[in-house]
Amino acid sequence: MRKRILACALVTTLVASMFTGCERRTTTRETSSFEADKIEFNTNLDINTEDKIELVVWESKDGPDNFIKEAGKYFEELYPNITITFKNVESNDANSKIALDGPAGVGADLFATAHNNAGGMAAANLIEPVPDSEKDIVKASCTDAAYQGATLFTSDGTETLYGYPVSVETYAIFYNRELISDEEVPTTMADLVQYIKDYDNGDTQPFLFDPSNAYYAVMFTSTDQIHLYGETGNDIHNTYMNSDESIAQMETDFVALAEAINQKAGDISYKNNDALFEKGQLAMDVSGAWNINVFEDAGINFGITSIPSMTGSTTAPASFMGVRCMYVSKYSEHPTEAAAFAEFLMTKEMQQLRCEITSTMPARDDVVDALDGEKYAKIKDYLSGLSKQLEYAYPMPSMSEASLFWSAFGSAYTNIWNEKGNVKSELDKANASATK
Repeated sequence: MRKRILACALVTTLVASMFTGCERRTTTRETSSFEADKIEFNTNLDINTEDKIELVVWESKDGPDNFIKEAGKYFEELYPNITITFKNVESNDANSKIALDGPAGVGADLFATAHNNAGGMAAANLIEPVPDSEKDIVKASCTDAAYQGATLFTSDGTETLYGYPVSVETYAIFYNRELISDEEVPTTMADLVQYIKDYDNGDTQPFLFDPSNAYYAVMFTSTDQIHLYGETGNDIHNTYMNSDESIAQMETDFVALAEAINQKAGDISYKNNDALFEKGQLAMDVSGAWNINVFEDAGINFGITSIPSMTGSTTAPASFMGVRCMYVSKYSEHPTEAAAFAEFLMTKEMQQLRCEITSTMPARDDVVDALDGEKYAKIKDYLSGLSKQLEYAYPMPSMSEASLFWSAFGSAYTNIWNEKGNVKSELDKANASATK
């Protein structure tokens, strides 16, 4: 086994992300620098150290690009015969673009996209599985939840590890400290509903939520024990989103929230909610790490914490987790070297660098505490808030059939919100539409 170690010193940069979208906007901040012969990099791969090799890596702009370029420099120091070439392909476009560019011979060797795209890519034979010799290394380099997200559980019962996790995220409560104090942030849905009803602060609004977006609304039909398509997200015969517990949460908390906000679903969108928060006109917003630097750039004094608990629960709701993974293209002429660079991006030092540059949660749990000193105090505060919600988040299903969920339940959530009722019938109908 090759083992390389990379140690620390200091230098500059930072940015943000979204797993359902893309990483955005750059805020300058100090970042760590490393010595290229002292990072703990383990691999069992037989890397070509003789021939000149170029690896094309697709990633998003405004942060992930800087990370790939900086990480590439370190990797090139370890392997002088390998050149890392960054090309901008946004993570939410990469899965469809590789289907065209891969066969044409102009695609990436390695690319980033959300883990829930793996089912479609694997079905189209677009990505290489992680070699058996590297599975333990990948598993040891990320959290259990990230590893589960990187593993494709298909409806026929097979399990295949395809992804190399580099970041995880979910949504949480972002709150404007000029409009609501840390102590005032509601901790239960009942408290949130009452806060909305009592709110009176000029032209600002207390709280908005996009009920039509199933990515967010799924938390009202999920619990610690009830996950979409089952524990590993591959039971195509049942979504479990029409369970008795799901119905109870929708009837109690979702409907109460709809009544308190008193706006039609079509008049609320997460993009508009984020824009209002950015302007200082919204006290609380459901958002994610992709907006940390956006809100910072806007001068908003904000905090992040977990979403209020549902009635009958004392913990945060079970939200969707996105796992941003690197995937090796089936069309790469250098799959071994591409896999090695993906593993390198998962090292503690490179995960720390990515965290510093993009403001997003690392895929491993030993990084945030390594952000030491006053210069990291604010980002640690943000990530600690996100961690409170991530503790209860679960990976989105990645089997290809999971695509049935989005429109079926998006419609159900919308209808329930607007009609403030018909919960069981709407969820039963959506469950039938999203299963086989």
